[in-house]
Amino acid sequence: METTEILVVSLGSDPAEGEVRWPIVTRVPPSIAVFRADTHHLPELSAHGRLALARSPQGEITSSGDDTLVRQLDESARLFVEAWRAGPSKQPPRPGDGRNWGDPEFQPPDQNPNGV
Repeated sequence: METTEILVVSLGSDPAEGEVRWPIVTRVPPSIAVFRADTHHLPELSAHGRLALARSPQGEITSSGDDTLVRQLDESARLFVEAWRAGPSKQPPRPGDGRNWGDPEFQPPDQNPNGV
């Protein structure tokens, strides 16, 4: 099983309303919710809306439902879906990323490693 994000689009109702058994990563009310779920849950989650998109950790998108639905969304929701499809930004690691501030090897982002 591969944990991924699944974006669900519904028109006229919030796909995250009611009892949902997957963690909600993000919501764009009233029509979009992103869930953290295994890829095999895509058909089940697509029942919560008219379109469901799963993005694997490798960035591959699998679609279930009506892809033309995205054109019916308002501009901000449409931009959100497009950005989500593009995937997370690939920023280079920064000094100290992921380290606790109390870690002896932590280097604050404003400290120049060259001492300048």
